[in-house]
Amino acid sequence: MTQYSQEMAEYRGETYFAGAEGEHAVWIRKIPGVTYSHADGFQTYGNRELKTVATKDLDAWYLETCKATWRGQPFNVVRTQDGKAEAGYAGGEYVWAAQNGLEGDQYNGYTATLGEDELEDVQVDRTDFLARWKEKNPG
Repeated sequence: MTQYSQEMAEYRGETYFAGAEGEHAVWIRKIPGVTYSHADGFQTYGNRELKTVATKDLDAWYLETCKATWRGQPFNVVRTQDGKAEAGYAGGEYVWAAQNGLEGDQYNGYTATLGEDELEDVQVDRTDFLARWKEKNPG
């Protein structure tokens, strides 16, 4: 199972949140609570520390998404930590969502913190952005 369902980059052997910035650069953002050995060049915006790096300098750049079922219903797993999974309900049975203790409403969606061991049919899909970039930018 993936720890985060979002765009990530590996730079100098460390993992960061990430996003494209133009054709040949990616912004990387420190993950809160993680200690980094390569902390130079980051700028602070509010409580976020960001840096723009050349795409060619990345070790990896990808998007992982995680889907699973809980009690027979579909969920998008957003994050996992310490045996818990933060998940958004991907089904349309709003009465079921309310009856099963999910937080939220039919207009803004339902979320839940679930035990990882309660999830079934876990699927992790990975899109390799760095491989795509290298195909378009050989050499």
